Amino acid sequence: MKVKVVSDTLFKLSPKLSGQLTNSEKVFVKNKTEFELISYSEAEGSHTRLVLANQTLGNNQRIWYAYNPDIEIQASPVQLTVISDTLFKQRPVMSSQLPDSDKVFVKNGTQFDLQSYLPADGNHLKVALANKFLGPFNRNTWYAYQPDIQISGSTVTLKVVSDTLFKLQPVLSSQLSSSEKVFVKNGTEFELVESEKAPGNHVRISLAATGLGDRNLTNWYAYAPDIVIEGNPSGNTPHKNNPEKPQPVPEPTPPPVVEKPPAPPVPAPTPKPEPTRPAPTGPFTLPGFRSTFFLSEPIIPDGHFTWAEATRNGQRIPESRDIVYGIIQIARVMEEVRSRMGDRPIRVNSWYRDPATNKAVGGARYSRHMSGDAIDFVVVGVHAYTVYARLNSWWGSQGGLASSSIFTHIDARGYYARWSYGY
Repeated sequence: MKVKVVSDTLFKLSPKLSGQLTNSEKVFVKNKTEFELISYSEAEGSHTRLVLANQTLGNNQRIWYAYNPDIEIQASPVQLTVISDTLFKQRPVMSSQLPDSDKVFVKNGTQFDLQSYLPADGNHLKVALANKFLGPFNRNTWYAYQPDIQISGSTVTLKVVSDTLFKLQPVLSSQLSSSEKVFVKNGTEFELVESEKAPGNHVRISLAATGLGDRNLTNWYAYAPDIVIEGNPSGNTPHKNNPEKPQPVPEPTPPPVVEKPPAPPVPAPTPKPEPTRPAPTGPFTLPGFRSTFFLSEPIIPDGHFTWAEATRNGQRIPESRDIVYGIIQIARVMEEVRSRMGDRPIRVNSWYRDPATNKAVGGARYSRHMSGDAIDFVVVGVHAYTVYARLNSWWGSQGGLASSSIFTHIDARGYYARWSYGY
């Protein structure tokens, strides 16, 4: 990731007018100069906070503020192409509902590098431009109508939402020496190679750019409440080319027809029998449990989601007791999802996947489907982006939430992760 200077400018130690700073607090940077970046983030006064990767300026300073119109952030692996004349908007609503200052015309064929993109209500995507600031207020975050744009490439971004320490072990920072931890400021962003749940409410992260600390290390542990992760890992495109169609729940075998003798001329009144539930079908066993389970039965008593849906009609039996608990955990979540979506029917596209199946369908390397606590689903009659928008704030940092244009994903990984599949 690079920053390119597009006009002679001053890099500054604080986001203020250069006239308010002393000579030691600013440094002249010539047009066309380029710097490798560790990270960058928005700052006040139409500035961007830059963390230089492999050099310092001024009095050996690595962190500087640059005026947005004077720079471009380059080399994002994600590109947005406008495929129909459109309006970028500050809210995901009809353009007629917005003042002129909250929308900007973008011509067919225009391309932008993206920092990130996420699903939004009304069949929109929320896009953060990496190399442009648009409109009268030099904004880089906009909502775009999904049918008017096309996105290629992928990236995963970690955003620090509270001053924190990255650590070499997932323990209390007081248990570590100064060389085993590094301070990271609120608002800092990093590109990630991968992330994974770790002990002690931590997340194991692997940075894509220059490392941190005295040894320039790229593998760290971050405290989950202090970070959010956005973006889709490369190659994570389940259902795109080989959709996993919802499987029907097996119907109970009908009882045999029994011939009844003719009724007597004057039958004696008899009480009506209580209705009986159909006999369960599809017996199977689960690792770590002695009981017999049935594919046709709900996972949660009186619930709406069955073992047939979780196991692909018995074709994917969990490999461990922990996976069974993951299935039960997300089944409880899905009952709440169904309630929040007005008790509309929900079709399950994909639930538990063994590692071989996950690879075959294009799942992510550390997909939560392999732990049983992830579901790809469709709410009948509701667009997938709208489902995402309605669940986003409720689900919060409990786990991952994502959407393509045809299904929604939810998982219980235990830390905040959001992405769009890009199709």
